[in-house]
Amino acid sequence: MDSTGTDPTTALTERLLQAQLGAFELYALYLGERLGLYRALADSGPATSAELAARTGTVERYVREWLEHQAVSGLVTVDDAGADPLDRRYALPPEYVPVLVDREDVRYGGYVGVDIVRAGRPLPQLVEAFRHGGAPPRLPWEPEGRADVNRALFRNLLGTQWLPSITPVDQRLRELPSARVADLACGSGWSSIAMAMAYPEITVTGLDLDEDVIEQANRNAAAEGVGDRVEFIVADAADPGLAGRFDLVTIFEALHDMPRPVEALSAARALLAAGGSVVIADERAEDGFAVPGTPRDRHNYGWSLVSCLPSVMSDPQTEATGAVLRPAAVKRFAAAAGFATVEVLPIDTDFWWFYRLLP
Repeated sequence: MDSTGTDPTTALTERLLQAQLGAFELYALYLGERLGLYRALADSGPATSAELAARTGTVERYVREWLEHQAVSGLVTVDDAGADPLDRRYALPPEYVPVLVDREDVRYGGYVGVDIVRAGRPLPQLVEAFRHGGAPPRLPWEPEGRADVNRALFRNLLGTQWLPSITPVDQRLRELPSARVADLACGSGWSSIAMAMAYPEITVTGLDLDEDVIEQANRNAAAEGVGDRVEFIVADAADPGLAGRFDLVTIFEALHDMPRPVEALSAARALLAAGGSVVIADERAEDGFAVPGTPRDRHNYGWSLVSCLPSVMSDPQTEATGAVLRPAAVKRFAAAAGFATVEVLPIDTDFWWFYRLLP
């Protein structure tokens, strides 16, 4: 027995059962997000399984099972649980809409199911990587694409709270001549777009090595009306043709995914014009390894194990950082890349540390 009088074996069995229930909820979340089931309930109101299937172009029997699962899990309500299965009407509680439907809300979590399913796809290949080294093959863009995990955060907070709190950066982005920004590992472009929308004088160049996400980023910029000031290109930041051109270089939640972070930071430093700086946001790991770990470190280690570390292990010179990127490591990488100053910025979030690097 432990100090609470609980048998450890029984406690572990219960823990695994709860983890299994959580996994099934995330798989159901994936289905609800991919098929538009949550959105159809939110937009058009309560529905029977047949009505929801008709709204979403899906098969009633599958939808009925999904609705019943969601109801017993407490994610949707049902007007009469004792009614005939085909007569039951289900509704999405309005307080769940920000989490399950509204992609513009910072509380949106519908992407989590997509992330978890994509993380699980290469697990058999990851077993072989554990045995023989290297990394699982890169996931294709299809079938679901990457989730826009940080879209709402960038759109709501990056240009309205986070960057304005960094006074020298904020001032330069508001000044003339217009500041030039390079957004490294920009992904589908929401950080670049958010900066351009918040600072109407700047121009932003988003760089990524993934052609698929660059195509999507350009579509996103055009849809948001900033395509004239934001360009996305497939390019390596180390391209000498880009050197010395930018007043600000940003790296948002990407440094830990770079196999050679010192080289990446060296390239970022070379991009800077006189007086420029680099701003990084990356995982808010604890200061040091401790057992038992905090929920934050457990979360970071989980993603590191199945996704972030494997993504860099194919490079024979990899630093093999993983998602548990502690401030001491960022400072070490920055010093090796030639930066004179590393500031850990007092930006309060539950998930990232922010850093400002000066040459």
